[in-house]
Amino acid sequence: MKIINLNKIVLLSGLILSCNELLPPQPKSLGYDYFPLAVGDFRVYQTQVINYNLDGSTDTLNYQLKEVVSDSSFANSEFTYQLDRFRRPNELQPWVIDSVWSARRNTYQAITIEHNIPIIKLSFPLAEDRKWDGNAMNALDFDEYRIQNLAMPFLIDSTEFVNSLEMVKEDLLDPIQITNDNYHIEVYSQGIGLIYKIDINKKYCNPVDCPQTGIIEQGIVFEQKLIEYGKDE
Repeated sequence: MKIINLNKIVLLSGLILSCNELLPPQPKSLGYDYFPLAVGDFRVYQTQVINYNLDGSTDTLNYQLKEVVSDSSFANSEFTYQLDRFRRPNELQPWVIDSVWSARRNTYQAITIEHNIPIIKLSFPLAEDRKWDGNAMNALDFDEYRIQNLAMPFLIDSTEFVNSLEMVKEDLLDPIQITNDNYHIEVYSQGIGLIYKIDINKKYCNPVDCPQTGIIEQGIVFEQKLIEYGKDE
């Protein structure tokens, strides 16, 4: 009969566990795939902007926005990716260059440079209710960002994105509409990136000066929905 040496088994198990502890965490477990960056990737968004004017009228603008990762460069031990942003009124019109942004991702952060202003969009490792200062890399005031509904499905019209998260910048909606609405949420989906964005800023007329509540004195509503994504050859 073969005798099993239990001491050797215990020692071997300990060595395996020690080796696993030394292994670096995997990118997927950290959440890097919620902010993918690769040359050739593109995303197309249907965008609507509603402006509320002082005279009570509104102006609505609809257009499509295409963002293409067109190039990359390496400096200071990390890659920076160029984001070419194109715009058109609808699918029947040609794309026209709108702006050029950039983005990068390191061990701890996903950063987008918008109009030369770096903004920390995500903080790694991703975790429910994780909070950070989105303006920590620029000269703007402290602005708390946080994550909610991590790894949850998100529905855009009839399309469901299985693993998504909501990055919340502001979530203040006045239930009785007598002061302000400040609401800003971006939704990122695993393997795709940004799929939805809504930004609501409304100022309501003071009830003392207005005959009824809920009258918008001025404001803007910006909504962006992903309608196509893929990789340019």
